[in-house]
Order: sequence, then C-alpha cells, then structure tokens
Amino acid sequence: MLKLMIRRVEVTVSSGVEGWNLEVGRRISRQTRFQDIRRRFSSGTSRESEGAVTAPHSTTPTSAAPLAERGVSLTVLNQRNASIIFQKVFPLWQYWAHWADLEWHLRRVTQGRVVVMAVSVTGLVGLRHATHLLSRLESLLVPHLPPGAFWTWTFIKGGRTLSETAVTTPRSIHRTHLQLPLSHLPCPASHTHTGANALLEDMRWRYCSRRGVMAGLCDEHNPDPLPPPLTPRVTRQAVLAGVPVVVTAGTRHQYLYHTLTTVLTAQGVEPQNLLVVLGDTSQSVTELLQLLNVAYVTLPVGGGTNRQLFQFYRDVFQLIAEKFSDAPYVILLDEDVEISPDFFSFMSQTLPLLQADSTLCCVNGHAAEGFLGLAHDDSRVFRGSVQVEWGYGVTLGFVREALSLWKTTGQNTLLYDFWLYINVEKYRECIFPEVSRTRHYGMGVNTDSYLKESGPLLMPLVQHAPVTLHNVHRLQLDMWQEDLALNISSATVLQSNPCHASFLPTPPSLSRYVFYYRLDKAECCDNRPEPYQYGSAVKCLGLWWLSEQGHHRGVTIARITWNSTVYLVGCPYSRYCHLRPSGVLLWDVDALTEDEFKLIENYSPRGRGNITIANEHATSDFLVEMLSGA
Repeated sequence: MLKLMIRRVEVTVSSGVEGWNLEVGRRISRQTRFQDIRRRFSSGTSRESEGAVTAPHSTTPTSAAPLAERGVSLTVLNQRNASIIFQKVFPLWQYWAHWADLEWHLRRVTQGRVVVMAVSVTGLVGLRHATHLLSRLESLLVPHLPPGAFWTWTFIKGGRTLSETAVTTPRSIHRTHLQLPLSHLPCPASHTHTGANALLEDMRWRYCSRRGVMAGLCDEHNPDPLPPPLTPRVTRQAVLAGVPVVVTAGTRHQYLYHTLTTVLTAQGVEPQNLLVVLGDTSQSVTELLQLLNVAYVTLPVGGGTNRQLFQFYRDVFQLIAEKFSDAPYVILLDEDVEISPDFFSFMSQTLPLLQADSTLCCVNGHAAEGFLGLAHDDSRVFRGSVQVEWGYGVTLGFVREALSLWKTTGQNTLLYDFWLYINVEKYRECIFPEVSRTRHYGMGVNTDSYLKESGPLLMPLVQHAPVTLHNVHRLQLDMWQEDLALNISSATVLQSNPCHASFLPTPPSLSRYVFYYRLDKAECCDNRPEPYQYGSAVKCLGLWWLSEQGHHRGVTIARITWNSTVYLVGCPYSRYCHLRPSGVLLWDVDALTEDEFKLIENYSPRGRGNITIANEHATSDFLVEMLSGA
C-alpha cells in the first residue's frame, strides 16, 4: 500500500507589545529535508507578497510601533507551497468600522487556504462584530479574550485549527511554533476546458497561486465563470448604449475584483463601455483586468496624498472629455464601491433628466439619506443639493465645465468631489434614490472610521432588478416643486424637540408630517444653510448631520417608515416657508433650555455612542476556568 508523504513547513508566529512577526521556514517531509527557505515579515508591516521567496530582514521590532502596524494582522499562505500571498494589518486598536474590513477580507479567503492571524501591539478592542465570524471559523479563544491580550491563530479556511494561543498578561513577545502540513492536492486542471477557455483557466490558476483574498475568482470548488456571462438587458437599454463606465483604481486588486464583479453581473451592463483608469498600478491589477477582458489605461498618480489624488481626478475628467467626446453621459465609480444589480436600470431611467432639466447636474447611485431605518421604497427617487457620490452619472457638458473651472479656480478644498460641489454644481441639484444603488465598502486614505460606521457601512442596498421607478418625470423642477408644496401643506405639524422620545407618534399613524425649524443662510459658505442649525434639527431623525447636503431648497425629507414621511422645513432659508401655518413657532436650537439642549448634545446618531468593550474585565483565571468547563 502506497503511503502518502506529508510535507511540512516550520512556522513561527509572534505577538507582543512591540509588534508581530511571522516566519515560514524549513520545509520538512517524513523522508526528505527540503532546501531551507525562509520568508519573514516583521513588526506588522502592511504589504503583500506576490508569492516570491524574499530574503529575511530584521525581526527586531521597535518599541514604538507606528499606528499603521498596530492591530490584527491577517496573512494568507498558499496551501501547497506556503508562499505568502496576502498580508495586511487591520488597525483594530480603533473601535469603529475596521472590524468590517477584516470581515470583508476573511470572507473572501477561499476554502483550503492557510490563514495566520496575530495581534500587533494592541488589536482586540475593535474586533467587535468580526468576533462572530471568527467563532464560526472555529476560533476557540477569541470570543473570550480581554482587549489587552496577545493572540495568534493559524488555521485552514474551511478546515481545522492548527494552532491557537493567547496570553492575557503584558509581555514583550509571545511566540508560537508549529509545523504546517502542505496540501498534496493538485491545482485545478485547465485540460477540462477547450480552446481559449483552457488558456484562460490556466491564466486564472497561475494568478490565484500567487494571490489571496480573491473570493470566487480563486474558489477551486465553485469558481466564478470566465469570461463573465452576459446579463439581461433593461427596458431602457438604448440610454446606456453610448455611455462609458469609468472605474478609477489603484493597486488594491481585491477591492477592484469585487467591484468589477458587481458591475459585470448587473443587469444592463455594456461590457464594451467599461474602462478602468489606473493611478498607481501593479502586475496583480493588470493581470486581473486581462483575465476579465476589461480595458484599462494608466494615468500615474505618483503617490497617495490628497493633492495628488485631486490632480488624478482632474486628469480622469480630461481623459473622458478627449476619449468620449461624443458620449451623452459618463458614469464614474471608484474601485471600492459595489453596485446594486439595479444600478444600470436606475441610471437608464434617470440620466435623461440631465438633458431635460438644466437645474439638475448629476445622478447619484448613492442614497443621500438612505441610512438604516430610513430606506424603504426601492422605487422612490428624490432630488436635492448634494455632491457627486460613490457611483454617479453626469453629462459630458458637466465634465467640460469642470475642466474649464479647474484651470481658473485651482484647488480651494481638499477633495475633488466636494470641489465639484462648491465650484461646479453651485445651485444645481442631483437625483438620488431612497434605497441606495451603490455602497462604499472599502477603507481608504480619506476614510474616517467613526463616520464610516455612522453612514455608508450599514446602508441598505437594493439586491434585485429591475425596479421600475415611480414618477421619474416629476423630478423636473416645476413638477417637483408642485408636488412638494402639496405634500408639505397637507402634512400634520410636529412641534417639539426632535430628539425627544415623544416627537413622533409611536408608531407613526399618518403618511405626512412637517417640522418647521430655524435655519439661516450661512455667512461663511456661499449662502448655503447654516450647518449647526441644520445638523441639530436633522440628526435625531437619523439623517446625515455633519453637512447640509441632501436638502432641496431648505426642505429635507426623512422617510421614517414605508408609509410615513417627515418634511423638515428650515426657515427663513427655505423657499417653502410660506406654507407654515400662522401660529406655528419655529423650533430654534439657539433658544433651547439647558435640559432641552442636552437631549441633542447627548444624542448618538444610529446608536453609535454605545461603546462596549468585550471581555473588558476578563482575567487569565476566568479563561482557564471557562476553557476547562469548570
């Protein structure tokens, strides 16, 4: 009987107050000692290996590890040769949002891969909801560890734990040694396919052997089809026929694959119209685009600062104006924005309004106020003063207008999309859905983790298609104003502190409510609404409170249930103030009593103030007792 020879590799994982460390060393079999190969990544440096063997470098961590090296490291190894194919440190010393990014990456590690995780300096405070996923992956310790613990875990995704260790008392370094068994299973064979598909499959599995966290692309049991199959057309497909879809991207090919997958599988997509514009790039990205047969061009950024990104987006606009000069519209996405299956159907029904109504300048797939609890009706669409956001469409005229102003105005704000808002959009408005057709899932250079969790992280996304939108033609200004005035004038007036528990009936019994509050023009900001007054009025209803964006001429719409809507009318700013009944006083944040003001001051939007640190007071004795079943 032939015995299967098990090849093994020595692995050392370290976790401590000065950083983390991983060594993948000598390969060992039962009969033959392989050549000594050592790959080492020290102190939590965030980088990705392309699968090549690298020379060892210093493993001496600094006593003051940079913030970028603090958190929980995630390393993925090729199960056949132990090469490092993905590595990243998630800054889970922060409480907010980064747990979701860790979850996102873990879910996209394919079955059979070897996963190594370790705490670097500190990292369990922000683990939060990701703990549930780690438990389902069969971590025994992580649900019970105190926030200051040092932890390592090596496991096979979809298989078994190889090693899991933790210490709860401070020490400089905590090391774990193990022998990693290598898989003897062969790579998926391309010979089961014919012709061009065989070549494509061969390219796929060579690509996957050197890269991790690629989800269905590299799923050996149920791989995503290549090339992606054609999708059903939408009712107004002709609107999309000449519309380029431009995806701006860099080196984050894991994000890019997910985004492109949602684009290429959405109903109504025109694959030949898709163009990826790369700032920084890598072999991982260009090979991915070749696999997907997606066209791309490169406009080098030369770095990741906001000034360089601002210049990059200006160059993207210039490219669009030159390459697609005859296009009626252009749709723009970023590499970390996923789209709904209904995205192109939504765009096909709304883009023509940009030609029909000169007071409109963009269509956003992102719902300006479509947060959890405020998004109900997939068919409802609004208009309002809001910047282009996370998946939007504009006319080529808008692109050219922006380019002409770029030459004369320069960079008078940090971010290009807000620059467009204050310099190009001005008094024009954008269309946006009640329930979002896009979601910004990634974490980037300008991502604030608290605001991420307060906003787009938990935003509902339409998951079916196609959706027929309700009364799209009535989004044109004259009809919109007529309908809005009718709704406000027939609404029941609310008069109390919007942060008070009794502000709204429970449950709301009427279809329309209206709330009149004091809102002046801001002296600082080109006659936009006064931000403090605006934010104080809207935040207790779950609306975005850190800017005035989303309102239509001083009216903000909150869809509190499927059947109930609150219209917040800010006076004297709003053109709809004449609808306020005589005798109805304006609610004024500047005139509140101290007790009333505390209701606003202490209010936590969508419950984000309830900070709970898991196992905050757990001890090593508690862990021993718990694990022993005593």
